[in-house]
Order: sequence, then structure tokens, then C-alpha cells
Amino acid sequence: MNLRFPLPSRAGHRLRSLWRCRRGMAAVEMALMAPVLIALLLGTLDLGWRILASYKLEHVVATLADLAARSRELSSDDLDDIFEAASPIAEPFALADAMVVLSGVRDDTGSQPVVVWQEQRGSANGETSRIGQPGGSADLDGLLDLDASESVIVAELFFRFDPLVGFVFREPMDLYFVWVARPRSGAVTELL
Repeated sequence: MNLRFPLPSRAGHRLRSLWRCRRGMAAVEMALMAPVLIALLLGTLDLGWRILASYKLEHVVATLADLAARSRELSSDDLDDIFEAASPIAEPFALADAMVVLSGVRDDTGSQPVVVWQEQRGSANGETSRIGQPGGSADLDGLLDLDASESVIVAELFFRFDPLVGFVFREPMDLYFVWVARPRSGAVTELL
């Protein structure tokens, strides 16, 4: 037995039309999805900015090491030109608060590499070269092993990364990049 309670025609019509009405659904769906979409956007911006920083700054140290490795002799003017190349490569990241270090490392004995020369530009919160100081032993652990009479050019970059939005990376972070290049024209044993 099917019982129906008849509603007055006007009230029944309104309830049926209200049930079928889809106006405002898009606004409700958007209100529910907006926080998720905004979080995705902010996360993408932060991650993209960090990935771009890694790409650009890795390219800076690779280029500096490569430029220094092309010459048999390096003068202070040559080094100035090499260091000047860093800023345009790093754009849009400013290297004002960064420190770039170029080191010549040689292993004459086959047992312990030595930092033969070193030049740096900039400063970064009291950081010093992780490779070592001129005249001292070079720490190349994990980078490469040098044979007797081999030499390399090592470029290091210390950079203070500031997040773009602060959604994924909330605090600034210190980044470190290193690149090793073998001299093409023989060892650069001293600066002119």
C-alpha cells in the first residue's frame, strides 16, 4: 500500500524546485576546494623557487670551476673576471650575501692533497672553505681521489636561501654547493 501525503500544491512545488535547484552549488564547491588549491599553489611556488635556486647556484659553481680550469696561469684580474661572471648566472638570486671560493688543490705525494692557492669573494656568516686553507691539507673526501701529481680546481658557494612564500620552507636556510674541475692545460700551481 502506497501512502502519499499530499502537500498543498504550492508548498510541494517549492520543495521539489528547491531539491532540483543547482544554483549556488559551484560556490559551495569552490569554497570547499579553495584552501586545497591555494595550498597547492603556495607549495608549488616555494618548491619551484628552491629548485630554481639549486639549479642556478649549481650552475654558478660549475661555471666558475670550469673558467678557472681553462687557464695554465691565473692572475688577480683573471680571477676578478671569473668572479664577475657569477652574478649574471645566479640571477634572479643576488649573491650579495653569498661567499664564492676558488681553490687550487694538488697532490704531489699521492698521499695527501694540499690547497695550493685560494681566492674568495663575499662573506657568508663566518663560513670558511670546507676544502681547507692555503698551505694546509685538502679535504676532498667524497668528491674524488687524486693520484700523485694530479691537481684540480674546486669552486664552492655558500648561499643564504630565503623562501619565496614561506609555505613549505618557513625559515631561511644556508645552502652549500661545490664543483671540481680538472685543469685542461696543466696544473695551476700559483696565482700571478
